[in-house]
Amino acid sequence: MIDQFNQALHNLKEFWGYDSFREGQNDAIQSVFSKKDTLILFPTGGGKSLCYQVPATVFDGLTLVISPLVALMQDQVQQLNDQGVSATFLNNTIPGYEVEQRLVNARNGMYKLLYCSPERLGTMLFQNELRNLNIDLVAIDEAHCISEWGHDFRPAYRQIKEKLNVLSGSASWIALTATATPEVRKDILDSLGFDDPEIISLGFTRPNLTWWVVETEQTRQKMIDGVTKASQKGDGLIYGGTRKNCEYWAGFFSKKGIKSEPYHAGIESEIRKKIQEKWIVGETPLVVATNAFGMGIDKPDCRYVVHQTMPYSLEAYYQEAGRAGRDGEEAFPILYYKPSDFKAAQNRIQQNYPTRKQLENVYKALCDSFELAVGAEMPEARKIDLESVVKRSNESQSICKASLRLMEQFGIIAWQQSVKPGYAMQFTLSREMLQKFKEQCNNTEKAEFVDKLERLLTPQAFYNVVEVELEYLMKCLDVSKNGLTKALNVLMQNDYVLVFNEIEERDLVKILETRASKLPVRKDEVERHRKVLLKKLEKMNEFVISDTCREVFLRNYFGDTGAKPCGHCDNCLKTGSESFSTGFNDEDAKNAMRAFAGKELAISDLATTLRIHESKAKAIVSYLVRENRITMSERSNELYSAVESTSIPEESGSSN
Repeated sequence: MIDQFNQALHNLKEFWGYDSFREGQNDAIQSVFSKKDTLILFPTGGGKSLCYQVPATVFDGLTLVISPLVALMQDQVQQLNDQGVSATFLNNTIPGYEVEQRLVNARNGMYKLLYCSPERLGTMLFQNELRNLNIDLVAIDEAHCISEWGHDFRPAYRQIKEKLNVLSGSASWIALTATATPEVRKDILDSLGFDDPEIISLGFTRPNLTWWVVETEQTRQKMIDGVTKASQKGDGLIYGGTRKNCEYWAGFFSKKGIKSEPYHAGIESEIRKKIQEKWIVGETPLVVATNAFGMGIDKPDCRYVVHQTMPYSLEAYYQEAGRAGRDGEEAFPILYYKPSDFKAAQNRIQQNYPTRKQLENVYKALCDSFELAVGAEMPEARKIDLESVVKRSNESQSICKASLRLMEQFGIIAWQQSVKPGYAMQFTLSREMLQKFKEQCNNTEKAEFVDKLERLLTPQAFYNVVEVELEYLMKCLDVSKNGLTKALNVLMQNDYVLVFNEIEERDLVKILETRASKLPVRKDEVERHRKVLLKKLEKMNEFVISDTCREVFLRNYFGDTGAKPCGHCDNCLKTGSESFSTGFNDEDAKNAMRAFAGKELAISDLATTLRIHESKAKAIVSYLVRENRITMSERSNELYSAVESTSIPEESGSSN
């Protein structure tokens, strides 16, 4: 194992350029080499990927990486290949013949890492090849997807151990996540059957972050003031919620002298990539983005992250806000909210979350749009016509999109969004005739171009249309887009060697199983998922209205107990200056519960009833909400009432 670890250190320097591992990575990698079941709990930016990528370069065999996100898979594979580490990916949007070829390559030892979606593990093709693959390490990325209580639950994740049962005992196993509550952590270990696991956690402390929550009805003006002030510290990121907001704020702050760019799914992928790159190197100091921004992006010197409105879960908030200050220097996550935000978010979940019947309607409309008959299989992913699905299902566009997201989570479809532009090509000559063309071609450059193109396209291109990404073609052929288009036009119109079409950026969808007569998801499964989302939103709201230390609240939520107040978040600073008015004791809590008995009260009502300062009433309400003694009214987010069957607490536990 010592030799393996020394080789890992050597490879870390050779491929990644680092002289040593970060905190926790040493222990994680030694655990992997010891063949111990390993669970990694590192915060966002903590360097989880290297815990399996570096060992992969040391092992003789293959490292199988289970990942839920197509875009993240592609980005990581691209980065690894650029660094000189051989890697590829499999997901349900790739044509069957390409999957088969990549599996053959993996069997022949051509890759160090093979990224795979969880749904792919259960396919007949993968299962038939599994015994032939020399797998030394299984890495389960975003492992919180295993749990129903995780914020990105994927049912296929719960079948990983079963689908890879043939590897039991022969391979090392590692699971990794940045956001796992104790409940989710237990679910991960139970589902994977980890026996006496090594659990390596860096904790959830971020001492360099000054967590700040601003309650205001004047969000716009407060944001202008906050971003203007924060931008003096350095580069930043705003999560604007909607595309419209992203465009507005990027334009607004650019006019104010802070160079800004919007980032959302409506912008072409190539432009989005350039926006990311310019932000990372500091050329663009501010990006205003939807939550599509951030996966796999590492900018250590981001000085502030602003949320224009409340996210839907603490997991999402912690990941997004945690993009600030990865270099360990002081940074500022700032969240703006107004009291109506919580109710508005609840309504959005209720209104935009499909019922079982709506889900069924969208499923049927989707299958019909692809002309897929009951019992038929869909061989490869195809471009989705969302307008057609909306029209056929007679559901709103928001319900259709929400249904697609839910069907993806339940493993019914694979949905690849914003697929990069490319070309669809097919040779019109046989392989033998193409060889003669190259030999008889008087233009050496043309012959070399055709030869390179033939090697880039699989043999399938002689029989079927093959789609290739534009960026990949340009890089491999060392040619501009105009040059590529001209060359292909000559080969098609003058030489009759091939036919091609340009393909714009689009969304691809594949129905994963044969079309069923009824949607293969039960009503209780749909409803249970909705309840989890609402429960997580309630926790997010508790964080927002809490008067306790922000870092303590977050760390407790993720099971990192024993935390002491950070001393520099908004609540710590407020408590320091207002302790005379916010401190309360057991008797205060009991009196408050008596006041709530049989009635709904606002914080101001409670203050009047108990004859205390309103800030003290807010502290008591915040505590009682956390203890599940009172709950927010369904009629108004300004009113609270006692939870049914709740008795008056014996101890408040407050020492404020």
